[in-house]
This record gives sequence, C-alpha cells and structure tokens, in this order.
Amino acid sequence: EASFPAPASASAADKPSRTIRRRALKQRAAQAKRAAAEKPKPKPKPRRAESSRSGSLPVLHEDQHVIAVDKPAGMLSHASEGDSSASLVDALAGRQVVAGHSPLSEEMLMPRLAPTGEPDSHIPRCVVHRLDRGTSGALLLAKTPQAEAALGAAFRSRTTAKRYVALLSGRPNPPRPVGGASARERPEAEGGGIAVEAPLGRDAARPGRSVVDAAGGKPASSVFRLHAYCAERRVALVSVDLLTGRLHQIRAHAAFLAAPVAADDAYDEAGGPAFRASLGVLAGVRRGRPLLHAWSMSVPHPAPAAPPLQVRAPLPPDMAALVERLWPELGLDPAAWPQLSLSQLETLETRAI
Repeated sequence: EASFPAPASASAADKPSRTIRRRALKQRAAQAKRAAAEKPKPKPKPRRAESSRSGSLPVLHEDQHVIAVDKPAGMLSHASEGDSSASLVDALAGRQVVAGHSPLSEEMLMPRLAPTGEPDSHIPRCVVHRLDRGTSGALLLAKTPQAEAALGAAFRSRTTAKRYVALLSGRPNPPRPVGGASARERPEAEGGGIAVEAPLGRDAARPGRSVVDAAGGKPASSVFRLHAYCAERRVALVSVDLLTGRLHQIRAHAAFLAAPVAADDAYDEAGGPAFRASLGVLAGVRRGRPLLHAWSMSVPHPAPAAPPLQVRAPLPPDMAALVERLWPELGLDPAAWPQLSLSQLETLETRAI
C-alpha cells in the first residue's frame, strides 16, 4: 500500500504569516461581495410566448389593440414561480389565426414594473384581468401600452360587464342578513335573480380562499340568475353577473347561498369529489375544475370612437355535456335560456318529492 508522509508541524515563525494571509483573503472576499452588490442587476427578460401543449388557443376576437381568447380550464392565466405548467401567455404564439391577427410585441410580454402585491407571480403587461386556473372562458389581453392603460382603467372603474355560467350543487337559498352580508330575490322590474351583497376577505383557516366577512371584508356584489333545476340530482343552472372582482367571488358567494359551484373542492370539500364521482364522470370533469365558465364580456374598446367590444365564449365540452343530459330542451345558448324565480324552483323540487 502507498503511504503519504505526515505533514510537518508549523513552526512559531510561520504563525504571523498565516494570520496576514487570512486577513488578506477576508479583505478580498469583502471587496468581491461589495462589487457584486454594486453591479447593476439585469433587466427581467420577457417570457416568450410558446405554442400550447394542447393545440391552438381559440380566439374570440383580435384587432391591433386587443386579443380576446377562450381560456381552457386547467390553464394558468400567466406564469407563476414554482409552477412550470404552460400558461395562456405561453400559448399565445400558437393561438388561432383570425382577422386582425398580428404578433404580440416583446414589450407587452415584459412584467409590469408597478407592484402587484403578488411576490410569487410576474404578471405580463398584456394581462389586464385574470381567470382562476380551473375556470374556462373569455379573457381579454392588451396588445399595446395604450390598450393596457385603457382596459386597466375600465376594469378598475367597473365600466365592464361580465357574465358567467355555472352549475351549482343544491338549490340556491338566500340566508338571513348577517351584519353587512345579505342576499335577496330581486323583483322582475329589477331584472330578477338573487342579488348578493356579501363582503369578502381572506380565509385565515384555509389559505388561498375567500370567505364572507361582513365586518372586515371588501365589498363584493353578484347577481345570480336561475335558469333550470334538476331536483333529482339537486343541480341548478345559473348565470352570474359579476359586479365586483374579488378573489373567488362567485365561488364564495355560491357557497354563501348554500349551493356551491359543482365540483368545487375548495368550497365544497365533501360535495365536490362526490359530484365528480357521479355526474362528473359522464362529462369527464377533472379534479380542480369547478364548473364555472366566463361566458360573455362587454368592455369599452381602447381605440378612440370604437364601439364597445362584446365577446362570447361557447360553453366548454364538460358543461355542455351536462346541460344536454340534464336539460336537453334548453339548448346551449345561455342567451336563450328562460329565467326562473325561487318559487318556481321550489315547485320543481316539490314535484320531485
């Protein structure tokens, strides 16, 4: 076996020189650290739009100012740190080509410079509003800085109109007012439906969710319109006008009405999986897919003197399959659906008993 000589012991004369060398090394390390801190950080690079893994992204409208797309359920609106899933912004380059198509500039793919309050997300400038990952439907993107500013102002000032379609587990039942939270059936003169005025705050017990908080929540207003009810399955078909834009607003307000969005595990921990295991199997409803769809949107067009932009996203296959199975006489155009009152829903439920 090879052997190595034992290291010689350091003499007393070597100790001062070793101390000097250590000090010199520490000084050089400190200088390198200061230089690294003073070095200008590189500007963030835009996230390049890439083709979607699931094929062409449907486009509802496009012109030189805006793109309106039909976001599939399960797709993030934009990239988020810690999640490598393909996002809608990633899929823009592979979107459907329609009249008005043009490339999205690198400038609009850059993250916003203003604070967003979301340290784990880098929101591109083109994204002026968002849909939850599990929600499908119409989503609008800005193609120019001018459109970004105009659309952002429209969403903040609530001069937009957004209507969603949802399937609910149970019959909506307005509870008694609690503090500043209430729900009431509107008369026909006001357009009917159930008006929900229930402030929402963050749920301390369940991070990432909203809860009705009459004392400290932010004002939140929704109007639920009832279109059909299957008493045997206890499933309601509704459309919802979103008058404010709080986190999970429709989902939290539906739970407040004791009729959570169908297949919504976050707001119906027992009923969500049970729905998927029964009716959901027939339509291929996946985990993480609340049956909520952004059906229509009307916004002031960012181009001067242009008429308002109105877009509609057809019902997605899973929701369309359930509507056709439960209410084959209705058809798949929400604009043509009848509107029911609470008393009519009660009658349907009574007949089924």
